[in-house]
Amino acid sequence: MKKLILVRHAKTEQVYDYSKSDFDRKLMSRGHKDSVIIAEQLKAKSILPSLFVTSKAKRAKQTAKIFAEHLGYPEDKIRKEQFIYDGYTTSEMLSYLSKVGEAHDTIIVFGHNPDIAGLTVNLITEDLWHFPTSCTTVINFAADTWNDVEARAGKVELYIYPKMFKE
Repeated sequence: MKKLILVRHAKTEQVYDYSKSDFDRKLMSRGHKDSVIIAEQLKAKSILPSLFVTSKAKRAKQTAKIFAEHLGYPEDKIRKEQFIYDGYTTSEMLSYLSKVGEAHDTIIVFGHNPDIAGLTVNLITEDLWHFPTSCTTVINFAADTWNDVEARAGKVELYIYPKMFKE
């Protein structure tokens, strides 16, 4: 069985200074705290990815780093991919996973909306439409290889976001 974990980056600073690029936006304090909350939920459920892949945008890399710290994954092994920031189709992501992930049963991808939400919806049979920052969806596929993973074939194992764990 293959397991894909899709994470929308955590809460970021707003762009008020238009000389600053979207690509360089950093996490806010709340984003750091929310990332810890979600990473600890994965850890408590023993959902431990063996491959981390993130967008090259600063906020996604920061989110991935926090998850890596809490899940015991080496930061220097996180794969950084520009296409995750630039946009992709479901078939492009599945093709990428089949090329880089065959040795891994559980992969985590850190990205941005609307793409991460669109990918999630395209991969599962359930209806999910709410994807706030730090939203994380764990999807299981009855497939032996990433090449056998298909759209609309995934089953949601876990769907969480920080507000679910706050008073």
